[in-house]
Parts: sequence; structure tokens; C-alpha cells
Amino acid sequence: MLRRPTPNPSRKREGSNKRYLLPSRLREGLGVGLATLAAFTFLTACSSQPQGEAKRETTHVLPTIVSLNPCADAILAEVTAPGQLLALSHYSADPRAASIDPAKARLYPTTRGTLEEVLALRPDVVVDSTFVPPATAAAYQRLGLRLETLGIASTVEQSRTQIRALAALAGNPAKGEALIARIDTALAETAPAHGTRAISALVWEPGGIVPGDSTLIADLLRRTGFANFAAARGLGQADQLPLERVLVDPPRVILTAGSDRALSHPALTHLTGTTRAALDPRLLYCAGPTIIPAAKRLAEVRRILS
Repeated sequence: MLRRPTPNPSRKREGSNKRYLLPSRLREGLGVGLATLAAFTFLTACSSQPQGEAKRETTHVLPTIVSLNPCADAILAEVTAPGQLLALSHYSADPRAASIDPAKARLYPTTRGTLEEVLALRPDVVVDSTFVPPATAAAYQRLGLRLETLGIASTVEQSRTQIRALAALAGNPAKGEALIARIDTALAETAPAHGTRAISALVWEPGGIVPGDSTLIADLLRRTGFANFAAARGLGQADQLPLERVLVDPPRVILTAGSDRALSHPALTHLTGTTRAALDPRLLYCAGPTIIPAAKRLAEVRRILS
């Protein structure tokens, strides 16, 4: 969810693009001739503005945005207009780690998030993580930049909320609803048939790290017909599950998110009732459009097991 730092009351409000045009007013008096009065009457009848009412002209200008948050990168690339998103975080420049599609990421410049780089781009809004240092947040405020922060979505519903918040921030709520509709379609297509028994699945990361139950991947496991093996054994987010415990008490499927010696240990081949399948680590951490390929991959694994 987006969180806005406490505003500075002394900060001058910016971004108004409104001009007020006052119509000319006919002078009243005895010197007004009949021809002039007739011309005025004709113009008044053709005008949609009542006599004496100010005519207002408004130009809607979308805010420019710099993203320093890798999870916001992927969402903002979907909900902004051309030229509105000035830069992505440097994380999105690395296709091995980025959640955003590499081809889409290449359309944007990236920054390492330094204050100097951000100021050079002159954005209206900076989107960062909730871990932005207080001194940096204060510097943005002093320099007249609006700072918005994005936390980690641990459920699909939280992701929907974040998408709507970022789309509203960008001034494009319809683009946010379009992205949500695509996500909901993918979830509906990858959901198991009603009454299908959940399959025990272990998401295993390098070092034996497992996800807890209050995580986005755990929500996606449930939605695609799996049960979180680690959470069922009392393990939380970033807890470790040693190889020995897996060998003694194996799941139906091990989803290996990365590679190290334990995840590919030869002893695992003796687990005849366990299937191993790869899960791209990039699908674990960010919500938004990443939910679509993550759900499709999990549904693909479930079909293999059927």
C-alpha cells in the first residue's frame, strides 16, 4: 500500500495548470446603441456561459515519476502514459533478478537511486520502498518532490490495492483496472477445479530458505491447488529447512527456486514419491503483473503431477 510521508504545511502547492478567462462585460449606460445591444444579445445567446460568469479552462497534466522500487517498476510500466515514467530502479536493468519483463525494462533509463540522479530527472513524484532513510525523505521534501512508498504485498488482494494506488498516483485509474482484470483472468484460468485436493508443495530456496504462510507465493500456492509444506510444519518466512528433514519427511513436489548443492543433492533422487520442478526466483518477491507468470507456472507444475 502506498504511504505518504507527513506533508510539510509550509510547502507551496504545485501542479495547478488552471487559467481563468473572464469574459468581457458590456458597459451599461444610456450611450448603448441599438446595433451594439443587438450584437451583444446574439453573442450571449450563442455562448454556453451565462453573462457575468467566469469561464474556466483546465488542462490535465499527468505527474512525471521516478521509481526506485523494483516491485513498483513493473506496475508503473503498466499504468503510466508514454513519457510519464522517467526512470526505473537499477534492479530492473538486471534480467537475472528483475521481475519486470526485460524487453519492457529496456524502454526506460535506470538510476541507482542517488539524490543527484533523481534531481537531474526533475520528477514530480518519487516512488521508493518503505525502507527509505528518513534523511533522504526529508531531502525530497525540502526540494519540493513528492515521495510515495510501496511496501511488500503478501496477498493478491494487497496487490490489487497497490495497483489501484499507483494507477491513481499516475492519473490513469483505468490502466490499473485493466491490469487487475488481466491478473484476475490468469488466476481464474489457473485455479483448480472445485473439490480438488491440495498438493503438498515445498518452495525451497538456496540455503534451505522457505517462505512463510503470510507471503505472496503462499497465497498463489493456495490459489493454484497447492498446500504450503513448510508452513504446515510451523516454519515461517526465511526459516531454514535442512536437507535431512526433507529426506525424512518429503513433500509431493519440491519447487526449487534457485540452485545450490542442497537443492540438487543426489539423495533427493531416492524420493520416488516426490517430483522436483524449477520455479524462477524472480516470481517470488514482487506482485503486480508478476502474479500472471507465477500462477501460470504453478498451474503447469500441477498439471505435470496430475
